[in-house]
Amino acid sequence: MTVFLAHAPANRDSAEALERFLERRGQFVELDDGRTAMPPVQASDTLVLLLTKDVANAPTRLRLEQRALDAWAEQRLIVVKLDASAAPVGLRDLPSIDATSETKRDEAWREIASDIAARTEGRPTPSDAASRPPPARAPARQRRTGVRGAAFALGLFLLALPGLAVAATLVSIWLVNRIGPRPGGWPELRAGVAALGSRFDIPPPVMEGASAAALVLAVVAIWVFMGRLFAKGRQKRRAEAVPAPAQESEAVNGVFICFAWANAATVMPVIEAAKQRGRVVWMDGKAEGGADGWAGEIARAIRGAADVVVMCSKAAFESDHVKREIYLADRYRKRLVPVLIEDAAPPEDFEYFFAGAQFLKLFETPEAERPQVLAAALGANA
Repeated sequence: MTVFLAHAPANRDSAEALERFLERRGQFVELDDGRTAMPPVQASDTLVLLLTKDVANAPTRLRLEQRALDAWAEQRLIVVKLDASAAPVGLRDLPSIDATSETKRDEAWREIASDIAARTEGRPTPSDAASRPPPARAPARQRRTGVRGAAFALGLFLLALPGLAVAATLVSIWLVNRIGPRPGGWPELRAGVAALGSRFDIPPPVMEGASAAALVLAVVAIWVFMGRLFAKGRQKRRAEAVPAPAQESEAVNGVFICFAWANAATVMPVIEAAKQRGRVVWMDGKAEGGADGWAGEIARAIRGAADVVVMCSKAAFESDHVKREIYLADRYRKRLVPVLIEDAAPPEDFEYFFAGAQFLKLFETPEAERPQVLAAALGANA
């Protein structure tokens, strides 16, 4: 396992301090300032990104961001803030460790070490434990039903136990009576039961009645138990016969629409027009706000889409989730179709992803014609 410390060249002193701290705890650490190509982050590795104001101005910023997003996609990223400056777009809403106070830096270093150890052991990490759902537990009613079922089965067993003992005794007496030149019958069996009762000073009628009652209870208990067992088997077979609900499938040759929710009023009519033309359209169905809870669903949709259409605007270029969706599209080698819904120049990091793509300037189209124009473009691309 390797711990990569990604940092701006100007923050090398802080990175080396953290490196010494982690190495004293047995970690193998590699410094990564973005100037040298480093091996990809493997499943057993962790990438620690040290964020400061120098990251935004670093000549290696794009490489550092890409490394961070690679690690984030594999859930191997730990974000550490060394000052109060804003993080780059795409990383701002991710959980982070606060190391802004130099007097409490050792405490932050210990939290990082604990986080790394937790990831190595597969335990919930301090940085994401609050957002991770608790382990699934059976509903309270199901747990109570299970306890009652076990108690009921135990009761049936105890109820049948005397009858089983009587049955075993009767079988042994009958076998003894059947041995010899003159095998005994029903009278000899009753005599054997009476003899057994006399050992405990139990009158023969009482002994016979108690034995008969115990046998009846044992038969009833076994009958009830077998009935419940077969009933559960029938329920299981019926459940297996019912078709399973359709699992969420990935889009096939569809279009994933990536946009900032601030532009929903502009984008949604276009999406509806595309749907009316029979296009398979996927989008992030949750409001913007947080990096947790959406990754699996969105990643599946992007991975299965033929194209990813990016509704470009000033709000989109400032959106963390838009940048991560574009990153996932690039990671899965999807064709990006940038659509300008307003006159906004993409920043450098977005230009990197849009290199070679032809922009559709939708904002230059009359508003009434925009849904039809974009729907036609989606039809050509899908």
